[in-house]
Amino acid sequence: MSYESEKLAATLKAARENKGLSQRALGARAGVPQSHISKIESGAVNLTVSSLTAIANALDLELALVPRKAAPAVRTITRSVSDAPKVTPEVHKEIARLAKQIEHIQSLKIDSPAVENLQRQFREIRQFGNLIRNTDTLRSIHEALKAVDGAGGVAALQEAERHMNSLRNTLAQGMAHEDHARAPRPAYRLDGDSDE
Repeated sequence: MSYESEKLAATLKAARENKGLSQRALGARAGVPQSHISKIESGAVNLTVSSLTAIANALDLELALVPRKAAPAVRTITRSVSDAPKVTPEVHKEIARLAKQIEHIQSLKIDSPAVENLQRQFREIRQFGNLIRNTDTLRSIHEALKAVDGAGGVAALQEAERHMNSLRNTLAQGMAHEDHARAPRPAYRLDGDSDE
């Protein structure tokens, strides 16, 4: 078996294991006998295009011919996607609480552009959920949204919108940990100024 075939077989095996599938379960999904998958993974048989396509589809992988010059970029992107952090259960719970509260606010029929902005920002934050490590900001947004029901009204809605906008911007700028925010440093310093 050639180096490329061994590498492909190892990649398929790793993808199967990452999905938590047995060879038998993968075979059932792909329509390929388990014994054939075992032979492919061990390098005992050459992989055919039809088997490769069926197995890749069953593993939610896409086959593509990539120009050799673009291969390093594709590998980097693929690696970054597979190494991306997952949404923690705490963050998932807080995002679900926010979603419920935003649904409730929609039912109040508040006529303010802040409602639409809040919804848009929330959709964007959901996309960055895997980058959120500290749920304090999500909780403060939830508390501000709860105040919309009471005397807070539109002012509380605007406060929640400001918190959400800040979190969204922090995440979009690649600062995964909210607690890493630092005070800005001046672009220049005059003689005699201290760093304090």
